[in-house]
Amino acid sequence: MTLKQDTNPSPELPRIETTQAAQALCKRIHETTTDLIDLLDRETAMLKKGKPGEIESVHVRKAALNALITRDMSVFRRDAEFIKMAAPGEINAIKEQHAQFKKSLDANHDALVAMKAVSESLLHTIATRAKTHTAGPETYGQDADVSVGDATGRSAISVNTVL
Repeated sequence: MTLKQDTNPSPELPRIETTQAAQALCKRIHETTTDLIDLLDRETAMLKKGKPGEIESVHVRKAALNALITRDMSVFRRDAEFIKMAAPGEINAIKEQHAQFKKSLDANHDALVAMKAVSESLLHTIATRAKTHTAGPETYGQDADVSVGDATGRSAISVNTVL
């Protein structure tokens, strides 16, 4: 089951009907995308350093930026014809920036995949070693030498009392 996000702009958002409004929307989209690129690059650096626990601090800001870009892009889609005519220079800047955003997004995805692979490998190794049957602890006799007798307890070091 997938969750479909509503991409229609809410009715209270005004339509883009002036050149200034079109340019302002494009500027907001450009600035939000710049912030997202910076955030993705920081998150990728954290992952590459092996510090996934520090990423939590980035998630709140990333979610807020995602909400902004989603809202602005839905307004853009709704009024695309007018915006393309009113702000062609700003649209070209957004298109150029999209390549950098895709590059940062791909690098972030690759780092997440690598982190997941390392985590799964560690879990697999730990699980394999945990289920491997190992010999019991060495047993020490009265003379403090390792003896051949079985230990009666399950501890790291046990004393053979059958001497």
